[in-house]
Amino acid sequence: MHGRLKVKTTAEKEAEKNKIREKKKQVYLKCMNKIKGMYNSGDRSVELLNIITKVLENIPEFSTLWNWRRVVLLDIFSSCSDEKQEKESETVVKESETLEKESESDKTCEREAPNKAAMILSEKLFVARCLDVNPKAYSLWSHRRWLVEQNTSECVIKEELNLCNLFLKYDARNFHCWDYRRFIVKLGGIKIESELEMSTSLIERNFSNYSAWHYRTTLLDTQDMGVVREELEWAQNAYFTDPSDQSVWLYYQWLLGRETQEDKLLAVYRDTTNSTINLLLNNLTYTAPTNIQIQENSDNNTDNSTDKSTDKGNVTWNCHSFPAKLWWCDATHLSDNVTVSLGGATVTLCSGDTLGVVPGGISPRINYTAPQDIVQEQLGNIRELYELEPDNKWVILTYLDMVNTCNPHKSKEQITEIRNLTVKLCHVDTMRTGYYRDLWTKLLCETAVTAWWANMSRDITSRDPLNLSKKYITKLGHSEYMFALRELDLSHNNLTSLTGFSSLVAVEKVNLSHNKLHSLQGLEECKNLTELDASHNLIHNACGILSCTKCRLRALCLLGNPLATSSVYPGCVVQSCPMLCLLDNREL
Repeated sequence: MHGRLKVKTTAEKEAEKNKIREKKKQVYLKCMNKIKGMYNSGDRSVELLNIITKVLENIPEFSTLWNWRRVVLLDIFSSCSDEKQEKESETVVKESETLEKESESDKTCEREAPNKAAMILSEKLFVARCLDVNPKAYSLWSHRRWLVEQNTSECVIKEELNLCNLFLKYDARNFHCWDYRRFIVKLGGIKIESELEMSTSLIERNFSNYSAWHYRTTLLDTQDMGVVREELEWAQNAYFTDPSDQSVWLYYQWLLGRETQEDKLLAVYRDTTNSTINLLLNNLTYTAPTNIQIQENSDNNTDNSTDKSTDKGNVTWNCHSFPAKLWWCDATHLSDNVTVSLGGATVTLCSGDTLGVVPGGISPRINYTAPQDIVQEQLGNIRELYELEPDNKWVILTYLDMVNTCNPHKSKEQITEIRNLTVKLCHVDTMRTGYYRDLWTKLLCETAVTAWWANMSRDITSRDPLNLSKKYITKLGHSEYMFALRELDLSHNNLTSLTGFSSLVAVEKVNLSHNKLHSLQGLEECKNLTELDASHNLIHNACGILSCTKCRLRALCLLGNPLATSSVYPGCVVQSCPMLCLLDNREL
């Protein structure tokens, strides 16, 4: 009243929106019923095409309608005149504009002989309009690809590249557009040099364009060290300019490369107690390699010593978790003299042998594929940048990785440096403290295992223990390489679970005291375990020691755990471990 406008309440606005939605819903249902009826009846007319257009203009992600649209278009194309000569571009544009006007004004009259080129161009314009609505719809780019396949002329390829450039300008990380561009480049036989120039221009415009960096990885020949050196120099300019940008660091690590090897045998362990043969491979695999060969040899070990070759089809390989490097099989049907081979490596176990190792040493470390001179040069550059940016997360991470990888057999000073770098990462990037602690654990275990295999006595009956006590370890890393351990000390660490312990198939004595364990779950596969010190942990009830039932425990210490003060103790322990002779340093 008095000329003042009435302000709509929230409820009124919502009611009005619901009314509009309901109206659109009714129009949609009406169109869809008509489309289904016409399509199922075999109608492939322009009228059906126009109704489909109406729906797709509002719901461009409707993949089923795009599929039906292609069926209708193919039927219409089959009735087009087979003129091989292309008409002038002006005529094509005029005809496409006429078709668009007919679509917009709901004109459904069919033409006697529609022009295929004009219809394709009109369809491309329609797809472009839909892409403006949703540039990340799978069905749109798929339909566009189908249209291009109808005409792969040079001018069409050029148009599509321009379209890609336009959408990448709007969103440089539109992976749909990048995939489409790769399709166009392959279809048109575009030179790699021009695509490298394109990616260079995008990167120079924005260092954070990770998609452009990644695109270069699909174009470059890293076998050419001249190319690698040029790219490393370019990447160096980028990370010195903006050391906080992660895109260039990921590309930098890719340039240095990581070696990949074919499946190869590293070691064989025979568990005589449980009648199994365990193989350590160099790669993680989800299935055991099919080309593993096992031969049974005669006792005389002469040149003609092979009596028979065990059919690999009769040997079933198993693992404790997927993927795995450690695989085992039942050896009850095999003789005491066997030869195992894979990937050019062969290990022979004679009567009485329990462990065989291939020559060359064993280490979980993965080397760079770039030559050593390049790696050492880059290490110097990263060390220089670290002095300038001592608190930059990406600089520290890269420096840590290079220090670790370039030194397989580390001195105490180098181990201390790696430890200090991981501690610094925890302070610089507090959101990922757990990750950096696990990273330290992994690097430490990698170093310890490498040193253990290098220094292991050739007398395999007296293998040295592995001491990882007081190392701030959060979980056991590279446990597959510890499969031959007989004694392991992990006391005074930060273990919260026994993940990875299933690989310790030969271990007989383990010290887990002064950790943060709530359960001993994970020891199920340690069937040779006879001595366990799990004192001063956080085991509260009997369920925490149920995993020990499958072990051959004769000595167990649980002092300092809440369980040791409960009323059911020690009866529950004795019941779970029937072979136990010594509990908490007291004879039973």
